[in-house]
Amino acid sequence: MILVIDVGNTRLKWAWLTSTGLSDQQAVVHRDAKPGIWTSALFESGQRPSRVLVSNVAGPAMAKTLTRLAKKLFKVDVEYVTAALDFQGLTNGYLDPTLLGADRWLALIGAWTMARSALCVVDAGTAVKVDSVDAAGQHLGGLIAPGIHMMREALMKKTSDIAKAAQRSTPSLAGVLANNTIGAVSRGAVFALAGMADRVADVIEQSTGVKPRLFITGGDAGMITGTMRLQGEIVPDLVLQGLAVFAAQPR
Repeated sequence: MILVIDVGNTRLKWAWLTSTGLSDQQAVVHRDAKPGIWTSALFESGQRPSRVLVSNVAGPAMAKTLTRLAKKLFKVDVEYVTAALDFQGLTNGYLDPTLLGADRWLALIGAWTMARSALCVVDAGTAVKVDSVDAAGQHLGGLIAPGIHMMREALMKKTSDIAKAAQRSTPSLAGVLANNTIGAVSRGAVFALAGMADRVADVIEQSTGVKPRLFITGGDAGMITGTMRLQGEIVPDLVLQGLAVFAAQPR
């Protein structure tokens, strides 16, 4: 049994890979939380993995904690997966392949394994990442933008009138356009990111002549999808699926 872990900027997600496949994803918020709150859910389930594979974009302190606890409680060394030049027909498009985020690379691996065709991955989390691959498996590059909550926080902290009006607003998201400031800020962020995702998919289709299969993942996937013009497939555990594919290759 293999434990696969996807550590994002805000949430930690994990699943168990067995001979019957990948279990349902579980998640806990780790950002600004005391270690004991999130580590107990992950390490005190009573299950003992033979391997632990991790995608970590939360920094060295998180890696140090995971390494220490896995060694202490599971008696195994954590395997941190990072981006490579290529993997099973998928080619990294970064000038320096090692600088592509592990989560982005693994999400592409998960999507490529399912599609084996032109595709676009939208990961809507703390940051929103969009990556695309052509029908030959060549990664065409990607985009990164602040996520919905980060956009809202920036407006609240970096403006005066908007922040003041938002504090006095009655929250309401009815309709396409908002009738209050807090709603306008929230809807503005969602529309900006949904528009970015739609535009990337359109550009890929125009430049390659192939309509990409669209995968949407991340904690805010539902909010983005509901506003996008294009239809996409929500795959909440896409990074974990990429880790599962990676774990299955010969060591």
